[in-house]
Amino acid sequence: MRRICPEAELAVICTRPETVERVFGLKTIKLTRPGIQSHWLDRANRMLGRVPYRIWGLIRAFLKLRGFHAVVVPGTGAFDDFSDTPLGMPYGFLKWLAMARLRGCVVAFASVGAGPAYHPLSRLFFAWAARCASYRSYRDGISRDFIRSLGVNVASDRIFPDLAFGLPIPTVEREISETTVVGVGVMNYRGRTGGSEAIYNAYISKLAEFVARIVMRGFAVRLILGQDNDEAAVVDIIERLRGMVSEADLARVIYSRSASLHDVMAQMQTTDVVIATRFHNVVCALRVGLPVISLGYLEKHDVLAADMGLSAFCANVETFSVEWLESRLDSLLAEREARAQQVRESVLQYRRQLMNQEDLFRTQVFDVRCLGRSRKMKSGEADIDDEKIREGNTRS
Repeated sequence: MRRICPEAELAVICTRPETVERVFGLKTIKLTRPGIQSHWLDRANRMLGRVPYRIWGLIRAFLKLRGFHAVVVPGTGAFDDFSDTPLGMPYGFLKWLAMARLRGCVVAFASVGAGPAYHPLSRLFFAWAARCASYRSYRDGISRDFIRSLGVNVASDRIFPDLAFGLPIPTVEREISETTVVGVGVMNYRGRTGGSEAIYNAYISKLAEFVARIVMRGFAVRLILGQDNDEAAVVDIIERLRGMVSEADLARVIYSRSASLHDVMAQMQTTDVVIATRFHNVVCALRVGLPVISLGYLEKHDVLAADMGLSAFCANVETFSVEWLESRLDSLLAEREARAQQVRESVLQYRRQLMNQEDLFRTQVFDVRCLGRSRKMKSGEADIDDEKIREGNTRS
């Protein structure tokens, strides 16, 4: 955004505004409105099906967006109801984008992921939200097809790579070692609805068995988190390993917390190959030029793997076998240099395409009038989900 419209004031709509303000020094708006403090008012709101609270949420969004020129949804799996309900992010996106249009803002989607959405109400909310945008691009064809399936005209919409491929790579000094280091991106995965303990336990059991097998073969393993709540899965894997391997083998299994995608990429650069479940762990591995085995939970994993020439190294997270994973690791290590070169060339092409999208943003979203007015801005307020929505803020 600073390259595209350098004079614009930026604000971020997010779920953790204190963190964004501290880390990035940007103005923020909290995605969700404050809870009702009064017990009696809260009880009355519940009796009325939370309708008064939701009406106030619409009014709040409209007031917060006063003075903004544009609201931009940047990347991520924005339009799906994976582990969510219709009144979660599907409604949240519609609320903010509809209020942005009422305010006269330009609404733009940049390389967003879309679909699947299983609940009819989620699909309805996403269709209305998509129609709020005057510019839409998607990170893959299946995302555009999903928006088309909602009855939205996507004839002029474009496909550009995931925005994470535009991130800079952190500089990491890796110690020279004869030991092969395997990065394992772990996810607190509990199925599509996010509530299946059986799916979680099966996933953790298989990953623990896989890690046990390869450390006993002499490999080192770095367990990598993609989100804070993934740490619980890492801890569970390590606990299971205690009864499976010796202390010496267990010492070759390490992990550390990560605060951002840059931290994830830095950790991955200390590995030779990566196995990952969370989608953006897969993206981070590819971004730093590493071949990756993808244990996917949505079709987007298959599409990205195919585009990188890694379809043979992609499986469903709920059905993969430990034997398959170990054999794929051996194959990937045997072909590592050729596969890594292939990944690097694909990523370079992705980055060129993202630069082309920036040019489109300059002409179609932030025109000359935006640049000319931006000096007169005062700080306004803006908002939308963690990693999911950022805005250009320009007050005339």
